[in-house]
Amino acid sequence: MKNHCFLGWFENNFVMKVTLKKQPYALKGFTLIELMVVIIAIGIVGGIAFSGAGYLFEKQSIKTAQTEIEVLKTALDEYKRENGSYPLTFDPPEINFQGKDSSRILLHSLFGTHDLIDNEWERLDSSDYRRSLIPVDKLSLLPIAEDDSGTFNLDENDYYLVDPWGEPYVYQCYREDGNPGFLLYSKGPDRKSDPFESAEDGSPNKRPQDSDNIPSSEPGKW
Repeated sequence: MKNHCFLGWFENNFVMKVTLKKQPYALKGFTLIELMVVIIAIGIVGGIAFSGAGYLFEKQSIKTAQTEIEVLKTALDEYKRENGSYPLTFDPPEINFQGKDSSRILLHSLFGTHDLIDNEWERLDSSDYRRSLIPVDKLSLLPIAEDDSGTFNLDENDYYLVDPWGEPYVYQCYREDGNPGFLLYSKGPDRKSDPFESAEDGSPNKRPQDSDNIPSSEPGKW
């Protein structure tokens, strides 16, 4: 009988106290420090993943620009064989097209819709269009002027060629630096370049913003 009473007292007091002491630990969540560690870890992993994705995107963009430039170079050589010269954008003081305008001339001359008439690149009559030398559906274009219709119509509206970073391809012929042929390149990921800034001696001056140009040899002989 005494043993039975002792066991009852033990269960009612000691076991209950142990249970009550353990219960708070069972309900315990993350401390503030633990939460901060988890958040920092997630941020580090996310940053690594984002950096990796950005690196892959840039590598793919560079490859795309290299491919597009080769396509345009081939088309320019074909244009010269058919017309006797490359599309002319620089022959001052009468002819001096730069930026979007020179990229527009590059596109439309190779597409066959424009020709140089009285020192201006003008749209031909549709019956006089020449054959296209470029796969326009594989290139990136932007309209020169805003079109409310939102429809793409290269036969009626003027566009210009852009690289994977949304910048006009730099095109010039004749070349202001005096080198033969034409100038054609992308400004690269930094979207910066001033191809006609010269050093004091009159020779092209290599600048840091030109180091990622595509191809890297342009502009000029460094």
